[in-house]
Amino acid sequence: MDTTKYPIGVQSFERIIECGRAYVDKTEYIYRMAHGDSDTYFLSRPRRFGKSLLLSTIEAYFLGKKELFEGLALGRLEKDWEVYPVLHFDLSVAQAKSTELLEEYINVNLKTFEKEFGVDVNSDVKSIGVRFGLLLNNIYRKTGKRVVVLVDEYDKGIVEVLDDDEALRANQDLLRPFFSQIKASGEILRFAFITGVARFRHYTLFSGFNNPKDISLDPQFAAICGITKQELLDNFQEGINALAEELEVSYDEAVERLRLKYDGYRFTRSKELVFNPTSILTCLDASELGNYWVRTGTSDVFIRYLTKSDFDITTIDGVWSEENEMEGTFSDTNPIPLLFQTGYLTIKEYADGAYCLGIPNGEVRSALVSELIPKFMGVDRRSMPLTMIRIKRGINAGDVDGFLGEIKAMMASVPYQDIDVP
Repeated sequence: MDTTKYPIGVQSFERIIECGRAYVDKTEYIYRMAHGDSDTYFLSRPRRFGKSLLLSTIEAYFLGKKELFEGLALGRLEKDWEVYPVLHFDLSVAQAKSTELLEEYINVNLKTFEKEFGVDVNSDVKSIGVRFGLLLNNIYRKTGKRVVVLVDEYDKGIVEVLDDDEALRANQDLLRPFFSQIKASGEILRFAFITGVARFRHYTLFSGFNNPKDISLDPQFAAICGITKQELLDNFQEGINALAEELEVSYDEAVERLRLKYDGYRFTRSKELVFNPTSILTCLDASELGNYWVRTGTSDVFIRYLTKSDFDITTIDGVWSEENEMEGTFSDTNPIPLLFQTGYLTIKEYADGAYCLGIPNGEVRSALVSELIPKFMGVDRRSMPLTMIRIKRGINAGDVDGFLGEIKAMMASVPYQDIDVP
């Protein structure tokens, strides 16, 4: 019997610890950053990969909640538990398709922090950048403590409007002064951490911003999000045993099925692989090998953006990308970095400053069939049942060549067309 309390849908570190839910210890990474050579960090990872939980854990650390870290790496490593004022902005829930609503959301956050720290800001201030800067300075003057700034899903205001040039420009103009304050307030910041799915350097959101240390491709932080095989075996033996019993297979066979289904993500030149945390935890909780990451949704804007790129999706497995492309951002002519950042591709090999990218695992191959490719091609997958059956058989067998062969056959029989995703 599996007695593990899985943190399904829970992104609060404090709640996970206090409720006795399973937590894979990533706190050594936080200690390393807090005592590292930079005060500002940036991390790109796919959706549902633990970025929000990481920020919540960082917040608890800088708020000095020592009791929550008992038995964890940070609890052993940290000797001085100093408390800092923390401003945590979660842009993932913002209504980013409307610049007015996005601005209103950020202003509500700023007003909440002003009340929390008891600082006054001139009501005539209209710019969220100016207001943010005043807030940081006033908190520093009142508390005498440098401020911690955490921004989750910083790119929400860009991703949601990629296909709307006017809204894109408006959101850029709104957000740029906000992020520029992180540079302007550098002397009074103790720590800043920014997360997102994609990199948007060419949109100059960080114009004038002292570039944060980007740890997205840093081998030292390869497993900062996600679950390694060793972490899986160390923390979830009960769940694996329950799954093995349900599938009527051995423990080792259950681990292998989990590996083929959810493992295979590699984010740096280091050969460290990680499982999709949302999928593996949901699977163990339900004792069923399902396509859980797929069910969290695929952005319609993402599909439309890919469609406009004239990208040949049958070439995605085994494509090489130069290091400067991986460290940069995607474009209309080269969506490969976007496919990597969103989790549809992962690093398979690294050689001479270039990365070979491919499909990570069975769940993603299934996602490509059920979600991405039909929408990308503008076809109804239900209208081609035999082809879909063959593709699914290739997925289940791990036959990438056969899988892509069927996709190519499908594409040869159906012309490209513009799509209108509802």
